[in-house]
Amino acid sequence: MTAKKTATKKGKDPVETYIAEQTPDKRALLERLRALVDKAVPDATTSIKWGVPFYQRNGKNICALASFKEYVGINIFAPPDVLVDPKRRLEGAGKTNRMYKVRTAADVDAATITRWLKAAVAANG
Repeated sequence: MTAKKTATKKGKDPVETYIAEQTPDKRALLERLRALVDKAVPDATTSIKWGVPFYQRNGKNICALASFKEYVGINIFAPPDVLVDPKRRLEGAGKTNRMYKVRTAADVDAATITRWLKAAVAANG
């Protein structure tokens, strides 16, 4: 089962459109992250909020993907205490989310990112 998509008026997937608009290096990283999210949270719905792709389940945010000048990021929406991060790779000080910055393909730690996504699903019902 693949993630449900929220289509634009032209019928295009907004997440695909967002990713396609990025530079080739950022596009490749976003595609890898997107594949992890689609696998870990197959029943997520997608939309564009604040100009970036968001993944929700039961109306609650699970994660967001975004491209920045120096990296791409995956923002995980869960209380920090449920996000096991012994290597201290998550950044931010919010009460409800943390960001993982991906600068190269080597930064994509599939097992850890999947664990964080599953923790976000559990925390958000």
